[in-house]
Amino acid sequence: MYQKIGAASAAGVTGGLAFTGVNAMWLLLAGFALLAAGTALMRILPRMRKNEL
Repeated sequence: MYQKIGAASAAGVTGGLAFTGVNAMWLLLAGFALLAAGTALMRILPRMRKNEL
């Protein structure tokens, strides 16, 4: 816990990102939430067809 940042970042990406406050799991969760919201909007919004104009 009280080690230098170089030793923790050598362990991997998640160890180095822990010092910046970024967690890869939260980034994946946020990406999934944005994707789900986008697909929900695409299903809700009415679609315009060429024949309806």
